[in-house]
Amino acid sequence: MTRIAWWMVESLSRLLDGDEREVVRGDLAECGTNPAQALCEMIGLVIRRQAVLWCDWRPWFMLASVVIPIGLLLSYATRSWGVTSGTDISIYWRFWDFSYLAVPGWRRDVIDVAVRIGSGCLTLVGWSWTCGFVLGRVSRRTVWLTVLMFAVAVFFGTMGTVIAGQPQENPSLQYHVVFVVLPRFFRTFLVLLPAAWGAYRGSKASSLPLVPTVLGVMVLASATFLVSHGLERSLVFGGLVPPDPGPDGFLVSADDPRPLWFLSLVMMWPAVYILAETSRERGARRASRA
Repeated sequence: MTRIAWWMVESLSRLLDGDEREVVRGDLAECGTNPAQALCEMIGLVIRRQAVLWCDWRPWFMLASVVIPIGLLLSYATRSWGVTSGTDISIYWRFWDFSYLAVPGWRRDVIDVAVRIGSGCLTLVGWSWTCGFVLGRVSRRTVWLTVLMFAVAVFFGTMGTVIAGQPQENPSLQYHVVFVVLPRFFRTFLVLLPAAWGAYRGSKASSLPLVPTVLGVMVLASATFLVSHGLERSLVFGGLVPPDPGPDGFLVSADDPRPLWFLSLVMMWPAVYILAETSRERGARRASRA
């Protein structure tokens, strides 16, 4: 327990500024404070320092523009795409035969599924990394608290809702993998880890290289265009937005209205911000050299 308490004190001290962190560590060592008391004092100090930081507008702006809206959208998207990807994979796993690739219709379906799953995974990673980068760059001193809130929004944003047409819960392995494992896998490895990586990179003072940034934003924009319908449908079939089948009366058809078309712009604004900031920093360096 002593080791755990001192480890928690050490971890919490990382939320303080470098100079203050060293002073606090020195004071605790000189006073011979016991682990429990040191932990309580460190928690109180961190809470007071974080409260002061939240008096600034930047953390609140990140909360209102990234953490809540994009976190909730990613929560619905990861659940929907995890279920659809798991369903497609389970079907092909059961009936797969390489001889089917000789049939044009089957081959086209395989390509469509591969493109849909691949572009979905790419956009989840890209959206999450850019969100993390913006959180780290704009609200650098509160970054890990905002990232924690972002993780809470992603994991618990769909709590209390189900996907339309989801069968009753059953103990089969396929049900567990499709409706439980894959959505959580998507949220952990395609959202939270890239977001944490982006937050770490954004909190650094160095800027991104311009050419790779431009290429990355272009690729992400192309992938976002491919999955835009899927993003909108994740909210419809997730119960957040009432379905509208359009004139033909069938959902997921070409004439379905798209009142949520702007969601792709919401998901892309962190990437556009990164591109604009990178261009500005590059222009500033050129002007300083001149």
